Amino acid sequence: MNKLLLKVVTILLAMSTWQVIYAQVPAGAVQRHADGLLLERKGNDKAAFVAFLEAAESGYAPAQLRVAEIYDSGNTAVERDYSESIRWYQLAREGGEQVPPQISPIPSTTRP
Repeated sequence: MNKLLLKVVTILLAMSTWQVIYAQVPAGAVQRHADGLLLERKGNDKAAFVAFLEAAESGYAPAQLRVAEIYDSGNTAVERDYSESIRWYQLAREGGEQVPPQISPIPSTTRP
């Protein structure tokens, strides 16, 4: 197989994989995530969180990641909740999102 054909096949396979992943997520979840982004930009943290949470509960991994980030740091509408952030980070990771490794808030007692 020549290089160009191999590249085209690779791209098509990647696209079809994403189509399968997103086909499993209700279309409304994608829209609610987009609503959340817009509301967040407008400074409406409470409505944004509700939108993100609805999308996240529907299984949309980008929304799960955003919910995790909100719980991780808290905002004007949501108190910081470390255990909830871990739960949502794990769901986002399982959904294919790139999530940084967990860093414990407890200092290490081991010496290098």
